[in-house]
Amino acid sequence: MNSYINHFRPIFEFRAAVGWTLAAILVLVSGMPNAGYFFLLCLVFLLVRSTQIWRALKFRLAISTKWLTVEKIDSLLAQSKKLRSSDKDEDAMYLGTGYEWTQKHCQLAHDILRMPSTDIPGLPKWIPKETVRAIEKAFAPGSSIADRSPQGKPWIAGLESTKQAIPFHYKAMGGHTSISGTTGSGKTRTFELISTQVIHNPNDVLIVIDPKNDPDWVVRCRRECERTGRKFLYWKQAAPSQSIRLNPLENWSQPSEIPTRIAQLMEEGPFRQFAFLFIDRSVKGELYVGDKPNLRSILQYAQNGINNLLERALQRFFPEAGKPDWDEEVAGYMQQVGQKGGTRLDAMVRMYIERFANVGNGHESIDGLISTFQHDRDHYGRIIASALPLLQMLATGETGLMLAPKADDFDDDREIWDIDKVIKQKAVLYVGADSLSNSMVAQAVMSMLLADIASVAGAIYNFYAKPPEIVLVVDEAAEAVNEQLVQLLNKGRGAGFKAFIAYQTRSDFTAKLGNVAKMQQVLGNLNNQIVLRLEDIDTAQWFAEKAGTTAIRNLVVSSSTSTGTEAHVGEFSGSVSRSAQLEKVPLIPHDLVMQLPNLQYFLRISGGAVYQGRIPIIQD
Repeated sequence: MNSYINHFRPIFEFRAAVGWTLAAILVLVSGMPNAGYFFLLCLVFLLVRSTQIWRALKFRLAISTKWLTVEKIDSLLAQSKKLRSSDKDEDAMYLGTGYEWTQKHCQLAHDILRMPSTDIPGLPKWIPKETVRAIEKAFAPGSSIADRSPQGKPWIAGLESTKQAIPFHYKAMGGHTSISGTTGSGKTRTFELISTQVIHNPNDVLIVIDPKNDPDWVVRCRRECERTGRKFLYWKQAAPSQSIRLNPLENWSQPSEIPTRIAQLMEEGPFRQFAFLFIDRSVKGELYVGDKPNLRSILQYAQNGINNLLERALQRFFPEAGKPDWDEEVAGYMQQVGQKGGTRLDAMVRMYIERFANVGNGHESIDGLISTFQHDRDHYGRIIASALPLLQMLATGETGLMLAPKADDFDDDREIWDIDKVIKQKAVLYVGADSLSNSMVAQAVMSMLLADIASVAGAIYNFYAKPPEIVLVVDEAAEAVNEQLVQLLNKGRGAGFKAFIAYQTRSDFTAKLGNVAKMQQVLGNLNNQIVLRLEDIDTAQWFAEKAGTTAIRNLVVSSSTSTGTEAHVGEFSGSVSRSAQLEKVPLIPHDLVMQLPNLQYFLRISGGAVYQGRIPIIQD
């Protein structure tokens, strides 16, 4: 920073070039001795000035025209392969073209931000549009077309004329990545670029959770799976006939995880705790009798009670406890309870309590079922009623068949999958929720699937010697965020997870989680940031703070003149001073984040470089 260069002054080199041109012509026609040597000297200086003019014009056209990059799929995969390396430290994903953002670009940005928009240099307004487009085409970067959309400022990408492939190192991805941007800024195209490269890497597993079920993204994933021969799995809430069946309760390490996943979808309070308690008892009872709990069975016991389940559990327990003739003893107890209007199940319960529970030989699963059985029926109905609407949404109708599949339903030929199976077979799973028309069910489904993914991550961490590489992409993450997602972000790196979490504003998480501290907990686990255009100033300022600070040079010009009353009319004194002052500023002004054109972004790698880049539009 020893010198200050004003890139926006008038191009004085034009005058010099004209002067050297005239000098060269005059030398030739003057007839002076050795005119040829002087002519060559004039041409050299003319060439120097012409080069300076070319650079100035190229810079001004670059900052006055927005570009979109259109890249063929073969070219994109070639770029991606070039960045892939056997050296893990150099292995990187391709994120379009751009440049590393440094102090030099920050200086230029502040120079422009201080100027009136009408003073930003560009092509003169009097040039015809046809001529302007011809000039734009001549100066256009490779594989680029002009962007005629009104969003964004063109000069942000034009601050550096030399572009390079933007590398996003896989080693850094383990810290997880946030993708933020307002509607229409280019998040879907970013997802397509990331998904395409993950699918073409045979060692990676891709899991996508998309609340909006974006059709372009689905088509891209399906098409790339067809190219690579990988299995594409599509769970589509809005179109069950096109969907696979996916059990979100298939994977768990502790039985209590199942009621936790259901209870976490309810509002906090005592009813949530009681609902957890009763669901936990029925789940443990199912496991004891050899059944596999699912949403449909949990709903059945919540609605109809656990009497049948308790009877089956006791029928198994008595022979195992050394009572092969338990039927005869129950008949004796039946005489006692029958006088009070009791049933056979009441007799079995009394026998269990007197012969086993009271002497410390009972079973915890049966103890829990009996507590529910003996609970006041009216009170039980009021408590469990808070969970019934949620279970009804998830376990009945077409959604129930998709989330609680019947393995013995031979009329349904849709495949049955779970997260662990997806990972082991290295398939590509796309979960398209229907949040626009059925937001409550969509949020519940996404939350349960994230809980299932977190459970599988825990198993991978504990039991896999070499964890697989799993890329999880969650769009509109505020709709699905839960405690399991936070834990996955916090500890998922050891299980091979690389998460891309997309949102529009930080306030989305605050509104969903209820306070700022939990929002900061989520974002604190996202070490890398990809930021497209934002409309929320709070999120923009947060990213600007993340990017760090630098120093820029401000040029201060002052002038003064003075004359005395006794001096001659032509006498006066004057002074002109120029000074450069250093000022500490954010490396990326938050204004820039709010003025990015479509498909342009800033990338900050945790503790490392900052890039400005452009996402390509993939063409087949």
